[in-house]
Amino acid sequence: MERQSKFILMVIFEIPAIILSLLIFIYFIFNRPARSKVKNHGWIILLTNTFFQLILNLPMPMSYFYLNYIWPSTNAYCVWWTWCEYSLNAIGLYLMAWISIERHLLIFHEHTIFQVRWKKWIFHFLPIAFCVMWGPLFFLFVVVITPFCTNVWIFSLPLCGFPCYGGEKILHKFDFIFNILFPILIIMLANITLIIRVLYQKMSRQRVINWRRHLKMMLQLWIVSSLYMGFWLPLVITLFIEMTTQPLFMINQLETMQFAPYFVPLFLPMVCLTTQPELIRKIKNFIREMRPMNRVSVIAYNRNIGRTITINTAR
Repeated sequence: MERQSKFILMVIFEIPAIILSLLIFIYFIFNRPARSKVKNHGWIILLTNTFFQLILNLPMPMSYFYLNYIWPSTNAYCVWWTWCEYSLNAIGLYLMAWISIERHLLIFHEHTIFQVRWKKWIFHFLPIAFCVMWGPLFFLFVVVITPFCTNVWIFSLPLCGFPCYGGEKILHKFDFIFNILFPILIIMLANITLIIRVLYQKMSRQRVINWRRHLKMMLQLWIVSSLYMGFWLPLVITLFIEMTTQPLFMINQLETMQFAPYFVPLFLPMVCLTTQPELIRKIKNFIREMRPMNRVSVIAYNRNIGRTITINTAR
């Protein structure tokens, strides 16, 4: 795919994504019941991370695709871009992985875990805090501090090339396995096992379950998870094969697959909007109220008073 085409695609989806993100934030700010629900905490933080990707990270690759070179061409800018992109990607993947696991707890153990304060901290707040802190701290060490090597940046390549820790085989493999492969596998397995568990509970009738509520929660999770799996999985499989068996596997398509994850933050606000039916109703009502009404005048003759009258109707 040509770089100009990539720039145009990103511009087309960037502005609607920012607008939808702001609408969802406003909805949660002024809707305390929705904001206070445990099941929405992960989504809110994930959307916040996505918003930072939209306003901080994506303008940098967009600038590169438009100019065909890195600007400004400085080491500090390359360090900032690499740290920002890697950190926000790691936060998004880990948050999505934890949200997938937490959905099991919300469906099958909601009253035994989230009603007890210390359990709520251990199984809700601490995992989210880890998801948010791990990526920035890890890449601060390997990209910014870099105690074991010196970064050499190439200003003609996306992300200024690759940071120097890529030359350390053990650290490079650890980064790929722990920060990309592991959360993607968790997302896949958590979604598949959730469907199996809910269907098993329904068929076995071992306990009374709110089938409609659980189906809704499963669909919400599956819709958002599919976005991550769809754009990340081809790249993960390709990199895994390159690292293990065939170093040149899909080498000509690698640049396109590396571009695909940029669509996750561009599409995520639209996908998350579909999981908030109340917000969708409010947006529809707002559009309906803003739409000008067409008035039609009907002239009729009234025999009792002996004159014509005008009746205004709106449609």
